[in-house]
Parts: sequence; structure tokens; C-alpha cells
Amino acid sequence: MRINRVSLYHIHLPMLCSSFTCSLEPGVSSADVVIAKVETDEGLVGYGEAGAVGGYPNYAKGILASSAELIKRHLINKNPCDINSIQQSMSLIDGHGSIKSAFDIACWDIFGKLLGQPISTLLGGKLTDSVPIYRGLPLKKPADMAKEADAWRTEGYRYLLMKIGCGNLNEDIECIEAVMQNRQPGEHYTIDASGRWRVDEALTVLKAVQHLDFVLEQPCWTYEECLSVRVRTQRAIKLDNVITDIGKVLRAQADRSCELMTLKIDKLGGITQARIAKDIASAAAIGVTIEAQWGTEILGAAVTQLALTTPPNRLLAAPDIHTYSSISTTSNNPIKVENGQMSMNNESAGLGIVVNDDALGEASLVIEA
Repeated sequence: MRINRVSLYHIHLPMLCSSFTCSLEPGVSSADVVIAKVETDEGLVGYGEAGAVGGYPNYAKGILASSAELIKRHLINKNPCDINSIQQSMSLIDGHGSIKSAFDIACWDIFGKLLGQPISTLLGGKLTDSVPIYRGLPLKKPADMAKEADAWRTEGYRYLLMKIGCGNLNEDIECIEAVMQNRQPGEHYTIDASGRWRVDEALTVLKAVQHLDFVLEQPCWTYEECLSVRVRTQRAIKLDNVITDIGKVLRAQADRSCELMTLKIDKLGGITQARIAKDIASAAAIGVTIEAQWGTEILGAAVTQLALTTPPNRLLAAPDIHTYSSISTTSNNPIKVENGQMSMNNESAGLGIVVNDDALGEASLVIEA
């Protein structure tokens, strides 16, 4: 079996919440994704996806062009089930996981369809039937953030991640206090500065809210700055933006720079590398969230299936990323979201999705053997 055609689609996903603001980007009204449709000479077809948004290292147009070049030069004509060979070719380009992710996921989708098994089975089997989901709260004024937290609480969400880093430390502190004032038993909070603070600013905020129980995510932009915060506080730290490859996972484990990690499938380069990162973190007793930058049900299914294979005592939560936008790319409702939990609605082969090609529109780029 050989890959004979790859179609790449650049899709805009309008946000259901009108705009999503974090310290990196003041008001994102739509997210961008790149979707790959990988076709073979034996008729099997696989789909994959990578997310992009303003403020992150890889923008959609860059992902699109670079992915096409990588596929054209090194991946077209390969057997999609030769995952190791494909990874070896991808390793010729250091980093830049987002340009590899969609293709890698599509190959796993084909592999599963060939064997008639869901990806979770190919990864060794599910360790749970459903995973907790968290909801991201965009950066707003303190009272507005508190109201939004209350609203999602009524929907069954018990894991909340709030964006802070507005440029005013006093307002950041007010936001944290406002959101957590109605905290209910069993709820878990993550405070995500998205790298906005200096080390001294992070320490100032932590001192002001030391009476509150939460995890601090990515307080500063660089790994070294985050490590500097970690050694000065007893607060649990989660690393996110700086976890871009397996080397960073290994370094964080060796330095004991965090208690938790965010593992973004698309940022790490797809399921193959994200699985290795998940296994290393699990072995090191580091808690993880399995997620992606943005995505439709295609990437959402990859997130869900990988999360289902994560030891429950190592998995914090995963996001239901496909619910942040009104755009749907599938016709079979593959992901079930109910009462703060997420699972696959079926045990179908591969990703478990039936993609609606009409929803993808016309391909932005096509690479043929």
C-alpha cells in the first residue's frame, strides 16, 4: 500500500463565544486549522488535523506550505502504516510539530482502518471508558469571568482553566479570587498566564493568592524562567508552551521543573510523539492534560483516544475542543460529551470518524505521487 494523494485544507473555525482572549492574543474570533486527507492506492483514506491560532509559533498558512513541502519531498509514496519510517523521515526537520501532526494522525487513521481497530487499541488499549474534560475561561474582567465559571459549572464541568495575564497584576489577582470564590467540592482550577509574567511578577501574584488552591500553568515565556518560579514556590506548576518535543519532556522530568504538563498532540507532531511524551510523563509520575491547540472532531477524536489510553491517576483532564466552534467536519457524532466527561461514541476503526468532505470545501493544496 502506498500514499498516492494528499489534500490539505485550511479551515476557519468561528468561536461560539464570539472571541477568546488570552495574554498572547487579544480577542481571537476564529481559529485556524489545517486538515489532511491522505489517500492510498488501495482505497483506504485517513484524516488528520493540526490547530493554529494567532500568537502561537505556527500560523495556518505556514503550516499549510511547510506540510506540503515535507509531504512532497519525503512522505508521498510511503506506506502509511510504516509509522517508524514516516517518523524517521519527519525527524529530518527539527521541531515544528504542527507541520507533521495532521499527516501523522491520518496515517494512524489508515492503520486502524486496515486492521479494523480503533486507534486506542493500537496504542495498547483503553485504561478508562471516559475522561474528565476541562473548560477554558477566556480573559475577561473579574466579575465576567466569575459568571462564566458559574455557567460552565451548571453544565457539569469540574475542571476549569482560566486565562490571566492582562498586564495589570492587581486585576489578575482579582480575577483569580473572583472565579474561585464560589468553588465547589471536587472542583479543580488551573491558572494559565500563557507566559505573560516575569519571574518577579509571578512570585508577586502567588504570594497574594497563596491561600487559594490551584495549579499555575506556564507563568513565564521561557523554560528557564518557569523553572526559576518553580524552585521558589511550593505551588504545583504545569508547563505548556515550552513542551514542544520529547527532549523538553525529558528535561522537565530531570529538572523536576513541574508537577504537570500540557501535551498538545499537534504541537508535538501527532499521535506518535504525543504517545511517547505521555508514557514518559506517566512513568515519571507527572500529571498530564492531553489536548490540542484548536480543532474539529478530527483532532478531537485523536485527543480523546490518546487520553483514554492514559493511566487515570496520571490524567488530569482533556478539552472538548470541537465544542468551541459551530463548525462540524463529521457526520456521525463521534465524540460524546456529558456531565463533565468525554468518550468516543463508537468503537469504529481508526479515529472512529466519518468525515463530511463537503464541510471541508475545496482543498487548498493537493500533492500527488
